[in-house]
Amino acid sequence: MTPAKHRAAALALAFAAVTGCSAPAPDSTAPAASLAPAPAAEGPCRLLAEGRVAFEAGGADRVTFAIGDAYGKTAVKLTACLRVPGGYAEEWEAAGFTGSEGFGKPGTVRVNSLLTPSGSYTVTEAFGREDPGTALEYHELSPSSRWGARPGNHYQQYFEGAGAWPDENLWELMEDGLYEQAAVINYNRPPDMDPQPGLSHAIFLHAGMEESWGCVSTDLATVTAFLRTAVPGDRIIMGVADAVFAASGTARG
Repeated sequence: MTPAKHRAAALALAFAAVTGCSAPAPDSTAPAASLAPAPAAEGPCRLLAEGRVAFEAGGADRVTFAIGDAYGKTAVKLTACLRVPGGYAEEWEAAGFTGSEGFGKPGTVRVNSLLTPSGSYTVTEAFGREDPGTALEYHELSPSSRWGARPGNHYQQYFEGAGAWPDENLWELMEDGLYEQAAVINYNRPPDMDPQPGLSHAIFLHAGMEESWGCVSTDLATVTAFLRTAVPGDRIIMGVADAVFAASGTARG
């Protein structure tokens, strides 16, 4: 070995000793370190961690926001937040739409108003063409699948049967591309509210990416991702930014 090569080899060995750059033993089975996502530095997840959300999150570990810019506007931004040490991490963002009249102001909204309710609601149930692997109660749709819109035993519930107007034919709407996957937002239904005929019903987060009668609509991939991580009691907080986010305040989680 030449003096130059000797010096180079010695330097390489010294560098490996200091930095730990030597190759691992062939039989090394040590798992890679798993790091929790970092808390969000800005946006809805940061505001949630700071207690600057006007609606209760109910202690949920996962909260999804659907936020519009102003009343009368139908475009929304969806942001999924997951509780982590030190705050909430942002899992994903997506675009979507409200009902064709935008968000209603906080409080109740009436049936056929074409408004999407504002507020904080749990998610416990879902439906669609095929279970994507959700922990929510899930209904695989068939031609007899309905959502009850008439006062009575099936009001604000999934059921199988002939149905009658104004019950929703979920199968037909799925075939039209709207309900390939959907999560039920518990507005005007248990466990969040006692159902009241006359208020809006059948409020869902669903596929279709278009204005609706009061639901939140986004792309199929986003709804599928939402369902795959959802557990009963997760929250969706919806409304116009100025009504949802407070300038300051006490944590509402």
